[in-house]
Amino acid sequence: MRFKIGEDDDGNKIKIKFKYFMEYLIYQKDDSPLYLFESLSDNNEEVKEWKEHYSIPKFFPDDLFKIVTICLCIC
Repeated sequence: MRFKIGEDDDGNKIKIKFKYFMEYLIYQKDDSPLYLFESLSDNNEEVKEWKEHYSIPKFFPDDLFKIVTICLCIC
């Protein structure tokens, strides 16, 4: 399966197979590393199956967007 990792200068999607992205993650030393996103994941059966096996890593238990939103409302 290929996932979107960005767009070229003409606005065309740049996609990469997941296995190659994982290899990139292991060896990359970029200041601004690439990241995956798949905006159509709700319509993709393969991605839905992957989501069932995903759990939030122990290092990121909090929803940082929710925390920022609360802080902005309080300030």
